[in-house]
Amino acid sequence: MAKSFRLEFRARLDNLAEIRDFVGVSALELGLDGPAVEDIKVCVDEAATNIVKHGYGNQEGGLSVEVSREAGEIVIKIIDQAPPFDPESAPRPDLGLPLHDRAIGGMGVHLIRTLTDGLSHTAGPEGGNELVLRKKVADAGKS
Repeated sequence: MAKSFRLEFRARLDNLAEIRDFVGVSALELGLDGPAVEDIKVCVDEAATNIVKHGYGNQEGGLSVEVSREAGEIVIKIIDQAPPFDPESAPRPDLGLPLHDRAIGGMGVHLIRTLTDGLSHTAGPEGGNELVLRKKVADAGKS
């Protein structure tokens, strides 16, 4: 049976550090290396911040985070009950523009796309979101 870790949080900005710590410790326990753990913590922080600010509009709501290992990847599921939002629908930033000519925002989803090995979204049948982030585990000869 695969090992996994799951915690429920209140979707509040002051819980972001606890969410990052939970994901970091869980991912390390499941075999992800240090630099990859830092990448995934950034991604989870961005996703959770977007859920708090945009999904729940800074109103408190629930957020659950599950970290597991499947077939050589760490899989992080972030589940909320905010209005459905598919991050794949977010426009990609024009990185060729000078910073002062770029629209404000939009870099969080770009970071998630860049720092993970997979991103998927499912809207719940009665609303809410399940965001799944994947990060490959570097096997240094381990089984």
